[in-house]
Amino acid sequence: MKKNRKNLALLLLAASLLAGCAGQSNSQSSQSSQAKSEKKAESKASSKSAAKSAASSAVSSAKSSSSQASSKSTASSSQRADANRIGTLTSQLRGKLPGMLLPAADGLGQGSSNLNIRYTSSSSQNVVYYSVGNSPLALNDSRIASEKPYAVLTENKNVADASSLINYQEPKTGLPAVKIAGNVTGTEEGAAGSTYLQFNQGQWSFVVRASNVQGQKPLPTAQKLLALYQQYGLPYTTAKASVQVDVGESLGSLNTVITWAKGSSVYQLKAHSTETAFKMLKSLS
Repeated sequence: MKKNRKNLALLLLAASLLAGCAGQSNSQSSQSSQAKSEKKAESKASSKSAAKSAASSAVSSAKSSSSQASSKSTASSSQRADANRIGTLTSQLRGKLPGMLLPAADGLGQGSSNLNIRYTSSSSQNVVYYSVGNSPLALNDSRIASEKPYAVLTENKNVADASSLINYQEPKTGLPAVKIAGNVTGTEEGAAGSTYLQFNQGQWSFVVRASNVQGQKPLPTAQKLLALYQQYGLPYTTAKASVQVDVGESLGSLNTVITWAKGSSVYQLKAHSTETAFKMLKSLS
């Protein structure tokens, strides 16, 4: 009897252990299943988030491309309008001043859309004034006279002695030498409170004047002048020609003066900016 009870107790213990193992296994299986379900949900959420991010990025990229294209289109349209302004006015000028050399480029960095031009003409001289106003005006509009010109182009016609207007300077000797750049050397001299730095290239003489009173130095301007000459060149001249530059640029100052000859005409361009002058002369025809 005791033996049977002992066996029964062992059987009950074994059954309890088996039930515990089965419960633990079921619990682990349930946990594993839940973990898999959570991972699957996370994966789906991650995929949706990535898809939304990619879609957002694509939309942003499309908007950016559209904006850039619009900006380029606007800039291109503006450039065409600026080019048309000088082109239209120059075309009108050619009808008024036949045979005169005129620039196809205004030489400006900005303000081309408000470019204005007026001119005077006589049997001996044509003068063209280039300015930038608050709005574009018709050729020779009376209001342009109140605007400060940034450049003035003059043609003196039927000139018997071109040298009297051109003021070409022969190379100087016996003066201190100054290296401009490369193998180009000039000479320097002082007079009347100014320092003059001169160099010559071909038929052209270049003179830069600096004010001693204002503490100006001619060399940096002379170096810029030489660089512009090497980049843009100057018009063909039938006589010795000259470039004169006063140090310092300001609107209306017209500190750059370039004078040359073509046949019996002597041309002169005055400009507030030396670079503007070279750009205009590069497009001369």
